[in-house]
Amino acid sequence: MFKVWTERELPADLAAEFDGLATIVGPPPEDPAERYRDLPGAHAIVAAGGTFGADVLDRSSEMLVVSRTGIGYDKVDVEAASARHIAVCNTPDGPTISTAEFALALLLATAKKLKLAEGQLRRFPDGRDFYKEHDAIELYGLTLGLVGLGRIGRHVGKVALAMGMKVVAYDPFVSAKAAAQLGIESIPSLDDLLGRADVVSLHLPLTADTRHLISAEKLALMKPGALFINASRGGLVDEPALIAALEAGRLGGVGLDVTDPEPPLPINPMLAREDVVLTPHVGSATAAGKHRILSATVANIVSVLKGELPQDMVNFAIWPDVQRRWAAMR
Repeated sequence: MFKVWTERELPADLAAEFDGLATIVGPPPEDPAERYRDLPGAHAIVAAGGTFGADVLDRSSEMLVVSRTGIGYDKVDVEAASARHIAVCNTPDGPTISTAEFALALLLATAKKLKLAEGQLRRFPDGRDFYKEHDAIELYGLTLGLVGLGRIGRHVGKVALAMGMKVVAYDPFVSAKAAAQLGIESIPSLDDLLGRADVVSLHLPLTADTRHLISAEKLALMKPGALFINASRGGLVDEPALIAALEAGRLGGVGLDVTDPEPPLPINPMLAREDVVLTPHVGSATAAGKHRILSATVANIVSVLKGELPQDMVNFAIWPDVQRRWAAMR
């Protein structure tokens, strides 16, 4: 019988997928010192918000697979896992709809200045000329610039087009023809997109190449008064540079579901700004999104524990090594 260590409580229907195949241990204790107490002997990890480097992976010599509950796997040391012949999986389809809808919610909340309007209503409950003072942004006819045109970016683009926005995208891995088929114009460089878009929205993974992709220099290329949305990863943005751009009045508003670090420090000045909508990385946190993500995570683990190639394996090249280790455990 295999052992699965999970960071998330599994719904009964998904836990049942392991019946006769594996026992389930977790979620872990809240005490950080005891977090990995039950990890030794585990063959699989349901990886949620934790960081899984070599030190954690080495706690179980039996480990076959680390399966992430989401698209990003930047908190898993893929190189270390591959060296130990451990499969790393993610769930690229799971969070798509919920996260895309959340990015659009951030866009609308930022453009319509909902945080400012609500704050005014709370501060002045006896009334004032709110209509005269409020100055929101109409998005119809404006240009949305998508940085990244994967699953989430495409869904955001589709809805934005339906709202009457023009949509352009920068993604070196998507051809201009493929973008055009979606009604989206491909822009050859990030600099060109930043200078053209009225709204910039990030939809790409965090890697060594994309860390601080949005720097002070890049922010300076954006149109004065442009909106900036990020529901991907906080590390994509040089946060002090973003704060400086806000304080200089260069941006019209910012909507963030991610920060660096997470959660933001209490002294982060963005928490006090009415032109910043800031949420705690909950973009995919809907009932449907959570279940879809966990279902795909469990399916990947079940496949590996049955000696079958999982649907979403990040380090695919080492699969034969994983399979040989699996066969030796049978």
